Amino acid sequence: MAIKRLYVLRHGNAEAPTFGDDAGRNLTPLGVEEVLSSAMKFKQKGETLDQVFVSPYVRAQQTAQHFLKAINYNGVSQTTDKITPSGKAIDVALWLSNMQADSVLLVTHEPFASQVVDLLADMPFPHDFMMQTATLAAVEGEILATACCKLRWVINAND
Repeated sequence: MAIKRLYVLRHGNAEAPTFGDDAGRNLTPLGVEEVLSSAMKFKQKGETLDQVFVSPYVRAQQTAQHFLKAINYNGVSQTTDKITPSGKAIDVALWLSNMQADSVLLVTHEPFASQVVDLLADMPFPHDFMMQTATLAAVEGEILATACCKLRWVINAND
């Protein structure tokens, strides 16, 4: 059985929230810099992506656009409501377990990003584990399922 890899990228730094319009927040210039930093670090690892799924929120869409361009990704990304801030990690784990792709990127938000990485990893994370903006975590396993994956690495944009 082929090893499956999942990359979870939290969006870059975004504008401060305004009442009632969380989905419409844009990346800040700092957020773009963070995303490009994470993209360059990912590119240096020489890893590839088969499929990309992006939250419909503006900041996630912008993060995906900058990240994918920086790594020269030629595929098509797909937008899904499954990975918004209120996404359910267990539902996404079930969805991922049926996926045929060997290498998947999710561009998403907190707290969902940390929750899905924690759920899939075979070791418990500290209760206060949280992915900072533009953090990229990689997990792998024979299947992408609850507690069946190893945390391979985490890229922090500001490190």
